Amino acid sequence: MTLIHCPECGEIIETTVEKCPKCWFPYGEFKRSAYKYGYDVTSEEFTNVYRVQSETNDKKNTEGGIQMTEEEYEEYIALTEEYMEECMKVIYDFCQFADTSQFIKEYNASQQDDDKLKNSIRYCEIDLISLLLFLSFQTGGIQQKEVDFINKYLKPYMPFEWYIEDAQDLVSEDFLTEEPFTLTLFAEIDKELNLRIPENDKKNMLCKIFISTFNSIASTYMRVNNLDAEEELADYISMLKTYVAQYLPITDVENNTETEVEQNIIMEDTETLDELLEELNSLIGLKAVKEDVNSLTNLLKIRKIREERDLPQIPISLHLVFSGNPGTGKTTVARLLAKIYHKLGVLSKGHLIEVDRSGLVGGYVGQTAIKVQEVVNKALGGVLFIDEAYSLTANKDENDYGQEAIDTLLKAMEDYREDLVVIVAGYPKLMEEFLDSNPGLRSRFNKFINFEDYTPDELSSIFITMCKKAGYRISGQCMQYVAQYFKNKYEERDINFANARNVRNFFEAAIVNQANRLAISVDISNDELTELTLEDVEQINL
Repeated sequence: MTLIHCPECGEIIETTVEKCPKCWFPYGEFKRSAYKYGYDVTSEEFTNVYRVQSETNDKKNTEGGIQMTEEEYEEYIALTEEYMEECMKVIYDFCQFADTSQFIKEYNASQQDDDKLKNSIRYCEIDLISLLLFLSFQTGGIQQKEVDFINKYLKPYMPFEWYIEDAQDLVSEDFLTEEPFTLTLFAEIDKELNLRIPENDKKNMLCKIFISTFNSIASTYMRVNNLDAEEELADYISMLKTYVAQYLPITDVENNTETEVEQNIIMEDTETLDELLEELNSLIGLKAVKEDVNSLTNLLKIRKIREERDLPQIPISLHLVFSGNPGTGKTTVARLLAKIYHKLGVLSKGHLIEVDRSGLVGGYVGQTAIKVQEVVNKALGGVLFIDEAYSLTANKDENDYGQEAIDTLLKAMEDYREDLVVIVAGYPKLMEEFLDSNPGLRSRFNKFINFEDYTPDELSSIFITMCKKAGYRISGQCMQYVAQYFKNKYEERDINFANARNVRNFFEAAIVNQANRLAISVDISNDELTELTLEDVEQINL
């Protein structure tokens, strides 16, 4: 005979019973269902994962830490039930509306049966319960009264025990930075409605309802269960609003003022065009890059003047290929170029969104297109910088979705050609292969800017600049050694040579060596603290 605790009430029961004799939990049916999912619920280890204990058996007079009379408590519960019923009705209504949208229909038409969106409410349920679990975990873990709240008001489609079992996956370390899946669907639907009905006075309707309803339910959940997680909820709601503001750059999710993202861009956008060009030209090395960017800037200046005078415009592609080895300043130049484009009126915001393959390619059918569209919408009004872009076509496996990412990206470049610039970057030879992999790539990326490796003198200058910015001086012997070190590294360089990144690593190693040297000293002067000596660099071998 095997005994185990009942998952519902904790009573010791035999694993062969159909129902718990104390709480009538249908253990037999639960066990058979669990086996279908590969779980052995007859082990004590399994049931302890999700078995929860009640802090108290009588919560009537302690709701939210406030003493209540029996009448007050009953009124409080009635109001809570009425409010939660209304909130859940709203969720069901907007999920049903979403399922009738053109986007969901087109999405399902492109998917295999197993990947179709059967019902938005299922996904919404997962996202909502994940949020409530997250809030509970901020105060020590899920308690029985919190389980009761969720079962009573949310009435989950899946047994709540499954959520407890998968809690670590649902509520990961990145919970406050990863937007819920349902919101990504609703953003697509809202975007479709915004484009189809430009004068629509309910712009971003689904996203607004999603955020406000989740906030209302979570706030009620914390109040009823006396949870102290207001700051975490505020961070979560802020993350949702930021996502919507980036994904749907039309109006704020709550009113018609500028979005928080747009306000931040405006606050940071205080540099003039001349100052930006001066910053570009002050970069160490990159002579050919500076010439190319300055020529491109002059072309856009003249183009703008011709436009103002109603002269014919020659279509030009502003998408670029940055070819060069790592550490040659490609990202730095891309960020400056985004701001320059904005100052010239080419882009509405002038920000930079940087991604690589992992940010574009999904792991299953349908996910890649959504990921690419999310990234594109964040980049609208600015520059989308794709590092190591050749990795999108490097894998020829039939289960790889890199080509799907390229196809989706090319369509987005055409759809948003008036307010999106894409820069692809990587090793010169590999970038040529990347462009040859798809006819659409070569036609859209016809402007190359080549980033040469830094010379030994330029590498030394970068090291000196890093030292000055960090408040360090370099002794004469140390500088001689550094110059010879970078000369040797330059002459011996191979495909792994990382230019300025190598300099950064060298600088950081020197700082560590200096710290180790000075740590044994009793009385350290300021001069010693700010000087790098030969001893600090001569043993470095990267």
